Amino acid sequence: MYMVECYAPAINGERARAAAERLAVTGAECRIDYLGALLMLEDEVVFHLFAASAPDVVREASLRAGIEFARVLEALPVGIELPEIR
Repeated sequence: MYMVECYAPAINGERARAAAERLAVTGAECRIDYLGALLMLEDEVVFHLFAASAPDVVREASLRAGIEFARVLEALPVGIELPEIR
């Protein structure tokens, strides 16, 4: 699992959902699974989650979706069931 960390000043639920929709479409085109996001309103940060085989694919999907991000990190899911990685 990979997490894309995005700093997003003045972020709100609507803008986060729009980004999530773009990532879901682009992720499917790149053959990875977009799992959803966590929006931290107070910190103005969004963490987008992907099931993918490599960080480069996640980075490419994020760039193609027009998402500005700080970094792509490998994440270890604990207590979360994930789809099988394609």
